Amino acid sequence: MHLGVPCGEYQPRLRVSRFMESMEAATRAEIVLTDPDGREAVLGDFAADPLVVILVRYFGCLPCQNFVRDVDLALDRFPALARVVAIGGSTDAQARWLRDTKGVGIPLLLDPEQRVRELVGLGNLSPRQLANGRGWVNYARAIGNGFRPQMPSEHARSAPGIAVFDPTFAVSWVHRGEMLGDYPTVDELIEHVSG
Repeated sequence: MHLGVPCGEYQPRLRVSRFMESMEAATRAEIVLTDPDGREAVLGDFAADPLVVILVRYFGCLPCQNFVRDVDLALDRFPALARVVAIGGSTDAQARWLRDTKGVGIPLLLDPEQRVRELVGLGNLSPRQLANGRGWVNYARAIGNGFRPQMPSEHARSAPGIAVFDPTFAVSWVHRGEMLGDYPTVDELIEHVSG
């Protein structure tokens, strides 16, 4: 026996791996975010089963605003233990506008260092993806729904996406957008989170 485990069953790599996984989850939960009013929070403050994170390009992105508002209007259709937040790289004024003028009630959080995006492997759109005509149709749809263009920020090339975290902050699902406004439908998102 070695450390209470029969010699033939001792697996130090497995134990280190589990330890590292729990450390990584703790680190994920400690990612510092701010709300539109500058108050700090950590990702762990929003733990849920599951936590759905809408990753907006920036809070002035029209299709992103439209999607966040549509999800906010459908919150009662998500599982009871689920929680939904939106995280963008910038800007606080645009997030306040979305909250105060458009009445979005889900937490809108800023992650200027893009740590959540990095965690789930969500990068930037290529020039070809930015120029995709279907993405511009998403912009036109958002304008038709009453959203108005706002000043692009330094995060305007960021890809849209969604990340779903389990209660331990393990990533259980990621949608990586491939053009402007490339999100699943709200029904598809609810179905995925409910399944």
